[in-house]
Amino acid sequence: MHSASSPAAKWTRFRDTPLSVKHQILFFKRCSHILDKGYPLLEALKMTGWDPQLKPISEILLQSLRSGDPIHLACQKARFSLSVTNFLYFSQVHHDLSKSFRQCKDLLQMKKDYKDRFLRVLRYPLFLFVFLVIACIVLQRTVMPNFIILFEGQNNQSFTLMVNMMHAVNAMGAATIFLFLSGGLLIIILPRISLQKKLPLYEKVPLLKFYQSFSASFLFTTHLYSLLTAGLTIKESLELIRDHKQYKLISYYSERILTDLSSGKTFAQSIYSCPLFRPELTNVFHYTNDIHALKDELEVLAEFFMDYINQKITGWLQIIQPAFFILIAVMIICIYASIMLPLYQWMNQI
Repeated sequence: MHSASSPAAKWTRFRDTPLSVKHQILFFKRCSHILDKGYPLLEALKMTGWDPQLKPISEILLQSLRSGDPIHLACQKARFSLSVTNFLYFSQVHHDLSKSFRQCKDLLQMKKDYKDRFLRVLRYPLFLFVFLVIACIVLQRTVMPNFIILFEGQNNQSFTLMVNMMHAVNAMGAATIFLFLSGGLLIIILPRISLQKKLPLYEKVPLLKFYQSFSASFLFTTHLYSLLTAGLTIKESLELIRDHKQYKLISYYSERILTDLSSGKTFAQSIYSCPLFRPELTNVFHYTNDIHALKDELEVLAEFFMDYINQKITGWLQIIQPAFFILIAVMIICIYASIMLPLYQWMNQI
């Protein structure tokens, strides 16, 4: 019979809730620092567990590693993020856990920072938006029907204008609801669609194409660089990426490249058959044949992708709030016009 404080009991309680990003960042920061001091992984995990808030995580990882699981499966059992477990899958080849942990920490920290900034940017505009939606509903159900009754039967332009304004407000509300529902359905349905059906969407829808293009190019570049640095050949690296099915897109592209290579095409020709890879990535293989130069260029390219994505996200965050305020201002003007313009028209005809 296990006590309540045993690792198995803690695992039972812990497995039902995902690990918070804050604890993941703290764990990788502490553990990578200890690994940099030269301690082996098991000792580093024990020392990381000195912190009471990290102790359950360390115990689960220790238990899993001692039973023979690789580090990415151990982190999966400890409820780390999917992006982290996918990233650590490739660390079993190059054995530089300290660097892998730092990269995971940086990746999680970047996601957390942008999520926090996004929520801060949207907080006030969303509050105003919800307030306006409530105001529109009240106007539609109380004020406007009374005005329509007032103008009805007078055979003037005020009645027509009021009805048109009411239809315009209804159309704006319907369009807003449609956009929110479409976004929600896309988030729910898209992960359940097979990759073959998603590829045309990724290639044709601009926003999806931008995201998937940079995501696939960054992941492929980063992991190919780390595998080549570990001493694997390009073919062995592609086979390892292909076999990791959690990265469906780059796994599919790796298989396509390997098929083209086996049919006699060069790597530069093969990678051009992957339309979602960025031109910067395909150009690297077109102009570089030496493996050492290729590794250097892949490292620079991975840093470029990261910096470019940071710049783009920062730019979008700066645009979101003014765009929301403009939308809200337009809604306020429409509400004001829907009430006052027919009223002024009616007063001029008296």
